[in-house]
Amino acid sequence: MKNINKIFIAITFFSVIVSCDKEFIDPINISDPEVEGSVENLVKLINGIQQRFSTDRAGAKYTTVTASGLTADELRLINPGNLGEAELTNGGNEISINNGVIRSMWGGIMLVRNESLTVFESADAAAADEAEANSLKAYALFYEALANGTLIRFFEQVPLATEQNAEFNSRAEVLADAISNLNIALGYVQNGISSSVSSGVFQSVDLENSIQALLARYHLMAGNYAEAVTAANAVDLSVQSTWSYDAAIPNPIAETYGTNNVVEAKDDEFGLPDDLLPDPDDERVDFYVTIANDPSTNEDAFFAVGFFDDNLDEIPVYLPGEMLLIEAEALARQGQVPQAITVLNEVLTKTAAEDAFGVGANLPPYAGAATEEAVLEEIYRNRRIELFLSGMSLEDSRRFNRPGPGDANSERNRNYYPYPDTERDNNTNTPPDPTN
Repeated sequence: MKNINKIFIAITFFSVIVSCDKEFIDPINISDPEVEGSVENLVKLINGIQQRFSTDRAGAKYTTVTASGLTADELRLINPGNLGEAELTNGGNEISINNGVIRSMWGGIMLVRNESLTVFESADAAAADEAEANSLKAYALFYEALANGTLIRFFEQVPLATEQNAEFNSRAEVLADAISNLNIALGYVQNGISSSVSSGVFQSVDLENSIQALLARYHLMAGNYAEAVTAANAVDLSVQSTWSYDAAIPNPIAETYGTNNVVEAKDDEFGLPDDLLPDPDDERVDFYVTIANDPSTNEDAFFAVGFFDDNLDEIPVYLPGEMLLIEAEALARQGQVPQAITVLNEVLTKTAAEDAFGVGANLPPYAGAATEEAVLEEIYRNRRIELFLSGMSLEDSRRFNRPGPGDANSERNRNYYPYPDTERDNNTNTPPDPTN
């Protein structure tokens, strides 16, 4: 696949764009020889990779948040003329292999991954010394791991090799590869990032904390619970790490949802069933959703606010509450229920003022049964509220064995998505689509 992408990329033109006082290269518009021998251009490409992942309606941030939100009942469809979003709302076999949202998710994230490999493979030749090369590699490995770890949340298998007709890899293999890359990247970061690299990259993403956060997330997904606890504890919860935006390159969710013509928050129930609805006093509800007049119906309706209210709103790479809930879940799944409750209470009692992003439930401590099943159910409830529109809802619904397609009172309309036709038509090793 990488060779095919390079052929396509090479015929386009070199494009440098300025955003947030930094320059970046649009990965769609590069010729590899123009970047491979230059640290400056590799840094600009890293910025372009970040923009590719986090911006635009075709980017990973919009597609993952919207797909999981529609599949796991966080969002409502406003205009069925948006065919990709309409199919995701209906779910099941109505999601076609040419679904525009899924196509964009797969293709855009594959581009992020392939250009991360370009940075990694070019670092040694372009850099003046090992420290500079390893600094470039740290960013490359972070984005490669982010790409693979994101795709495996939505598809049963993902090809790790970048070659024509690449074999697909299992979920366990993909997560192990992402974790390995993050551990290597962490070693590079802890040895120090060269100023020639750090001075040119967008500063909104805190690399070391983001690496640890992804390690916690992917270890949890892989069932490596002790490692998940260790990584989550290594994250500085006072530090913000974000995808940043400006007037030229706006928050893609705020921009698209703000048209009142695509999708919006469904209600204030966060896709939860009746027996797990948010506490009426939970202050996270008003942080994330509000009621306002819907111009399409001239009636009151729910709208997403939080990190999606304004085109300039920054979106967290991870939330402090996610790290606490990862730790609580991992402890509970290891049978350490009292310890899990202690960490869960940090989320429940946290106020907005105590959270780096102002996300606080401000509730009393947990008073339910001190059993693994009951505590995990409470952790699930809090993940769906704390991490609203983070793109994690489908992954969480599956991992907690919530009712799925074909079950009574289903809480999601798919388990995994079909592989897009853009992959199947170009890779004879594409697996059969999942049945649901």
